[in-house]
Amino acid sequence: MSKKMIGQFDDIIEFAAKFVEQHKGVWDHTAWTEFLSEINKKGIDVTGDMKAYMGSLLEAMKKYYGMASATEGITAAMTGLAENTVSFIKKTKGQWDHSVWEAYLKDMQKKGMDLNNETTKYLGSILEVSKELYFMPMFSSTSKGLTKKSQDE
Repeated sequence: MSKKMIGQFDDIIEFAAKFVEQHKGVWDHTAWTEFLSEINKKGIDVTGDMKAYMGSLLEAMKKYYGMASATEGITAAMTGLAENTVSFIKKTKGQWDHSVWEAYLKDMQKKGMDLNNETTKYLGSILEVSKELYFMPMFSSTSKGLTKKSQDE
């Protein structure tokens, strides 16, 4: 995966976390379409599969936000979530086993995240959806996923 593609993957995950935090876990259809429009402005075409994955990612992050919002520093928690998600997906190249998952959870606890059964489940959902986004054919003009707008056109 090229540095530019990885940068866009990073941007999408971080933008999603910021969106959830800024909307305090509650948004309407207008906010959703504005979110997609902002991704499009970053030079990324958002098509059917991509919309579905982005919706799933926002919903999983929303659940995590709901559990973590009672803690101090929710902005830092959401930023950390995005950074840790991107780092984990890139480090594992989207493939991990149970021992790597457990190491990830321990690392998250060391970084101050309060983990219980619910937040662990939400983190798992966030990673699974992020993995799907990571594997989308981002630059193929014939793909049905996330595509980089051609700058030669």
